[in-house]
Amino acid sequence: MLNTKSMSPSKREVSKQLFRLINKIIFLEKKNIFEYEGVKLFPSEIHVLLAIEDKQSTSATQLANKLGISKSAVSQTISRLEKKGVIIKDKDAYNKNELILSLTSFGEKAFGQYRKKQATNRALFNRYLNALSEHDREVINHFLQEVKGMLDQLR
Repeated sequence: MLNTKSMSPSKREVSKQLFRLINKIIFLEKKNIFEYEGVKLFPSEIHVLLAIEDKQSTSATQLANKLGISKSAVSQTISRLEKKGVIIKDKDAYNKNELILSLTSFGEKAFGQYRKKQATNRALFNRYLNALSEHDREVINHFLQEVKGMLDQLR
């Protein structure tokens, strides 16, 4: 409900909108299946690919910690990606507990197409953000940082 004196939304309305947005993102994330040449990549698989891409996480434990999921979930996802021909999994010759995960040529192409789709989606947000004043972008950025901090505490 809007506050009629200043025509700005009430705290309650802003809070409701935020939770609607979070729920919408969760819903979209669950149904956001990317398909490339007949191979479907599910959100959990994309998350693992994103973590592999930065090459900082090579063990199941590191990936699990980074993604906030169990080691068994990481192992299952890695196995699915390997069966789909997206990644290759090798043991590190120097440390048997470490994995060397890399994209296959098919995986690189598929992930490249995913990145292109992601860039198109980001362009929509950038058009909106570019139309805002610097002050408005600072307010939004501060708000998002605060929300992220609150969500980080929920783990």
